[in-house]
Amino acid sequence: MALTPFIPHDRAPSDLQEAVVRLIQYDIELHGKIPAPLRLPMLNLLRQVNSYYSNKIEGNATDPEDVLRSQEKNFDEDLQEIKRHIEAQKRLADDPIHKVEVCSRNAIARMHREIYTSMSDQYLDPKLNDGGATVRLVPGEFRQKDVVVGKHIPPSVEEMRSHMNWFENAYRLDRIHGLSRFFAAAGAHHRLMWIHPFLDGNGRIGRLFTDQYLKAVGMGGYGLWSMSRGFGRDVEAYYAALRAADHPRKGDLDGRCELSDSGLLVFTRYFLETALGQVQYFSSVLEPQLLGVRIDAYFELRQRGVYTNRKAQKLSPLRIESRDIYKTLLYQGDQQRADIYARLRVGERTTQSILAQMASEGLIYLDDRKPVSLNLSPDSIEVLFPHLW
Repeated sequence: MALTPFIPHDRAPSDLQEAVVRLIQYDIELHGKIPAPLRLPMLNLLRQVNSYYSNKIEGNATDPEDVLRSQEKNFDEDLQEIKRHIEAQKRLADDPIHKVEVCSRNAIARMHREIYTSMSDQYLDPKLNDGGATVRLVPGEFRQKDVVVGKHIPPSVEEMRSHMNWFENAYRLDRIHGLSRFFAAAGAHHRLMWIHPFLDGNGRIGRLFTDQYLKAVGMGGYGLWSMSRGFGRDVEAYYAALRAADHPRKGDLDGRCELSDSGLLVFTRYFLETALGQVQYFSSVLEPQLLGVRIDAYFELRQRGVYTNRKAQKLSPLRIESRDIYKTLLYQGDQQRADIYARLRVGERTTQSILAQMASEGLIYLDDRKPVSLNLSPDSIEVLFPHLW
């Protein structure tokens, strides 16, 4: 197969080798520093962030507020791509793919199926080659037609099948060891996008695959930081890096394969720099002391009744005791109502009213059969995690 799968660790420039080591260290630190009660809410939030940015890259720009509310029962049909993408990430988390199988044809077909099953016809009848003619997309089925994507001409159907067989073997994690696994993640992202195995949805699937692959290579904190956010913050830079790796080989000193090794190195550098930027951003916003300061600021604004959300709606005042409830849930975990009543000492009826308002706004989960637990509400995120969108 005439493709270089990835830049091996021992052939990579020293600064990239050092970048991978730093990435691993930052990921471990992030994985260890986040308060345990915040982990699940953050994982849920990052699925929405992933979906927002992945769809933004594809030209489906959506208001973050709508993304955060896309899981509500009466969601706007225009949010189908967002909603299915979020749900696909959750199903893959609940029923994960074995790390050795994550690059298999079956696994990649499943990722496509997870997003596109139950989509309406408008998403299952994409235009072929921008020519106006539509073709039916079958969720999870590899394309059976040749395509042109802008200036990129992906492999023919027969070549694509051969390339996917190669892909499955080239990136198996039981055959790649040490730091080379992280270089393989970069190579696999580009190569899957270049092969373009589906009629539509290849970008979303490529980024969904990279999420699964980075978890499989051992990034324990992944899911608390997001590659899609990095790609989507500067879409032109992302596409430019992909195009660099699309270039044919530029002579005998540019590798021995069909595509340029120097172009693959450009993309690998971009990929690692993006990963470092994202893990550093999320490490900074989740730094406990600064997060505590932002929590204080949010609840003080709410107490004064001067907080306005992204849609310019002024929110009702919240008693300052809500801050103490929130911080207790954040740092100590789920709480029984009786313990919250005893801690606040403002009376059971007042405490019930505070809890009911916090639950109605999505700041906490309230269930008569379970302890009170932490949540991340759409209206608090802008203060708690600045510049997330």
